[in-house]
Amino acid sequence: MSDSEDREERLQALRSRVKEELTEEGVIEAEEEPDESSSLTLTDRIQRRRRRMQRVRQKKRQEARSLAAAGVDPMTARLPSRIREHAEDSMVLNLAVLLIIVGSVIGGASGALLISADPRDLVASSVFSSQTDTDVHGLILTQPDSENQTGGQGLEGVDIEIIRVSDGKSEGRTETNSEGRFSFTEVSREDLLLRVEMDGYVTIERHLYPGEDPDLTLTLVEGDGIDADDLRNPSNLFAAIQLSTAIATLTLISAAIGVVGGLEARRKQRYRRTQWLCGLGLFSRGGIFFGSLLILLGMALLMLAKGQFDDQSSD
Repeated sequence: MSDSEDREERLQALRSRVKEELTEEGVIEAEEEPDESSSLTLTDRIQRRRRRMQRVRQKKRQEARSLAAAGVDPMTARLPSRIREHAEDSMVLNLAVLLIIVGSVIGGASGALLISADPRDLVASSVFSSQTDTDVHGLILTQPDSENQTGGQGLEGVDIEIIRVSDGKSEGRTETNSEGRFSFTEVSREDLLLRVEMDGYVTIERHLYPGEDPDLTLTLVEGDGIDADDLRNPSNLFAAIQLSTAIATLTLISAAIGVVGGLEARRKQRYRRTQWLCGLGLFSRGGIFFGSLLILLGMALLMLAKGQFDDQSSD
């Protein structure tokens, strides 16, 4: 036998095996040839391909119905046969337990980091702090008198002082000009106390943060005493800390529930209880989504190994 004849014989045997496998899988019918004829048009080939796909889908549906009638879980019945063969392997269940516990531990680590982090440290860091100085401008007016149509003009010679709240030291002192205006240049960005004093008038004290109010307008009132007020914008830092702590606590609780779910899966007693616990563990959000992805993969494997649980094996 020549080499060409031997090669042709082996090729023919291979074609026969391929045809048998395709026929067994329902891809082609027994009377069909696996190779396409060159005389077929494109429309004929498309129709043949559609018929093949319909036969494959119909065969899979029939297999799923027969498996469901035999007591197999409908979700498991839709899986390929090669995957269903490993449903009773302990390795599948052990891998599911490992994924669930690892994903929950990652979530617990994320919650611990949230609790240990203090937003005040972040705000006080050099990233958010501004090292540039700023200017403080303002206008001092006399008290208006609506009856006599007087007042409301700029007051000259008013003593203005800026004091650092942190150490009580003076940041600068000046007086108003003829128009009642004053200005401080290169003032550090920190909590300051602006004090306005003049004989015969009530002393004005304003807590401020340079840059929040571009131009201050204050009115001096005749009399004694101190008129104090806080011009600083309210801080939402405390609310941010509370929200961060609440999220961290929820994350830790969810991570702990996820670990309990993994241990329940290891016991193989209650399937639905185990899936509920693992589902709650998803809220741990370990690594934003990585930990939750591991838990989801573990829950999918639990669905495959559902028959290994005590409350499902008797169904």
